Amino acid sequence: MIGGRMTTTRFAIAAVATALMSTSALAADLGGNCCADLEERIAELEATTVRKGNRKVSLTISGFVGHAVMWWNDGTQSDIYFGDTGNLTSRFRLVGTAKINPSLTAGFLYEFQAVSSSMGSSNQLNGGDDLGTTGAPQNAGLGYGGCGQNLNSLNSPGCIALRDQTVWLRHAQLGMVKIGHGSTATDNLVLIDLGGMGVAGTPDQALNIGGMILRGKSGTLGSATTLNWQSAIRGHESWDTFRRNHVLYETPTLMGFSLQAAIAEDNFWDVALRYAGEFNGIRIAGGIGYQEDTKFNSGFQNLNQAGALCSDTLTNTGVAQAGIAAGAAPTVPGSGKCDVKSKEIKGAASVLHVPTGLFLTGSAGQRELSGTGTRASASGTAGFSAGNYNGPDATYWHLAAGVSKNFFGIGNTVGFLEYGEHRGFLAQSQFLNVVGSATSGPTYRTDAGSNVTNWGLGVVQYVDAAAMEVFATYKNYSFDGNGFLNAGNSSLNKVNGGVNDLQMFMVGTRINF
Repeated sequence: MIGGRMTTTRFAIAAVATALMSTSALAADLGGNCCADLEERIAELEATTVRKGNRKVSLTISGFVGHAVMWWNDGTQSDIYFGDTGNLTSRFRLVGTAKINPSLTAGFLYEFQAVSSSMGSSNQLNGGDDLGTTGAPQNAGLGYGGCGQNLNSLNSPGCIALRDQTVWLRHAQLGMVKIGHGSTATDNLVLIDLGGMGVAGTPDQALNIGGMILRGKSGTLGSATTLNWQSAIRGHESWDTFRRNHVLYETPTLMGFSLQAAIAEDNFWDVALRYAGEFNGIRIAGGIGYQEDTKFNSGFQNLNQAGALCSDTLTNTGVAQAGIAAGAAPTVPGSGKCDVKSKEIKGAASVLHVPTGLFLTGSAGQRELSGTGTRASASGTAGFSAGNYNGPDATYWHLAAGVSKNFFGIGNTVGFLEYGEHRGFLAQSQFLNVVGSATSGPTYRTDAGSNVTNWGLGVVQYVDAAAMEVFATYKNYSFDGNGFLNAGNSSLNKVNGGVNDLQMFMVGTRINF
């Protein structure tokens, strides 16, 4: 037995030695070929890989791809539109950061959006393709960035628009300074929401149906595309502040509070105070802000190369101006606006009870408009003569409540109910956007009031494994107003039948990356 074991051991040792010798021989045979092959593969990968310009700045790519389907009914007509809503436009961003020292960090942000078809700028006349009966784009003033001036360019597949282009320096104790095109202090302020309603429950209601023209219960549409739900819900600008070229300062966070202040081109400035904290399972987030926008658009002032047409009577200087021959008296009074100023105070608050997922979210704001209008009309309609703006201040509030909890193990399910009111916006929008003449006047009195109420419900399902959300929401909009002028719009007045409710049902999804 012992001899047998020794014989077996000798054979095993010999086998191992043979294997080792074979391996060494193979490695020797390959020589430098294996390294050359490896180096060739590395070079190939380097040639086909996206690389940063330097190793000093870390770079992160993120964004999302989203799309939605919307059914609408204005009481006379209904249809289904496919596309993007104002806060669902697919986008991508590049964020870079570099640490200068332990306390100081530099960074930048590039963000772009790709618009396929903006449902918020579609109406009953364009079939969802954003072209009116004359072939001209019909989304002026809605704030959905397009690209170019060509027909249908605002909805061309792949149309890219710049959202943010900013650089910043942040000091741990001194705060942050930012400069570029992007969000000022009050941007995103009214969107604070701990419940996660997202696209489905935004308080900016005009993002989805803003381009739809008001339709009377008689079946007649308003005589101008500017007589739309966007004008009636939010006037000339969304409560979610538009992005601008600006300089911004932000304080460090102290006990949950942070303060931001910004100045931007065209005499704009704003300031906002934000807070976030949690106590005994209750999360709280909120903010309040103020902004002023003075002479905020030369188009509103009707400026041209001949000079500002702001006075009721143009001074004849003996020089031809604005189509008036030298020495001749003007036949049409000036039709611009002077010293226009928009002042807003707005804010939002959200509370979430973490154990149960119950939440309550609200936002509100007031906009005061001032300025001198010199729009003429053939009949000298009251409310439109030269003088200071005498229309109402515009106010809105929006409230939503629901539950946000992971019921199914795949991600939070959010269910909510919402209600909101919007007063006085149509008068302000008409003052700013409609320029009359000696033969034609505006379509709505600036000294009249308007009121839009909306209610809705929705559900959002988050899928954590795919960084995805799927949503469905129904909303109803009602309008009351008695300031419509001329025979073409008189049926829209409440005393003559009023405006049909607008209904909308939308489903959609987005995936974050």
